[in-house]
Amino acid sequence: MGYKSYDIEELDGMFKMIRRDTGKDFKDYDNADIEKVKNADWICDKNKLEELLKKQNDEIVFYCGIASNNDEIIPLFDKVILLKANPEVVRKRLSSREGTDDMGNTAESRDWVLSWKDRLENKLTKQGATVIDADGTPTEVAQKIIEMVSGVVG
Repeated sequence: MGYKSYDIEELDGMFKMIRRDTGKDFKDYDNADIEKVKNADWICDKNKLEELLKKQNDEIVFYCGIASNNDEIIPLFDKVILLKANPEVVRKRLSSREGTDDMGNTAESRDWVLSWKDRLENKLTKQGATVIDADGTPTEVAQKIIEMVSGVVG
């Protein structure tokens, strides 16, 4: 829609998977292994993110993603948007990942995501995130976001 956007989880070197039990790099992490998923922290490199943000000249740029260290990185942003979808929509969207190495690619991992979804959403809302209903199509949701940040109704 004409705006720069980044999936910070996909930027090279921006994230590191850490084992909760040892605090060390998670060398054999696997989204299909629920025990490994539960024992992992997805840590965003705050310094690298700060450097990326400093290089931005555009008035509006979107950074998408989530990290185990959200509390560290959220203050870096002017606005935080929480895309909130109902559990059935989340389950359906995650189900489309079966056969991939993406998070939510198994029934067990979908159940696990849904077990902490409300808790995370409540925390982000209390931290001031703007909630947007994300049950619609990607285009509909994107339009809501654009309207919210730009004040322009499309």
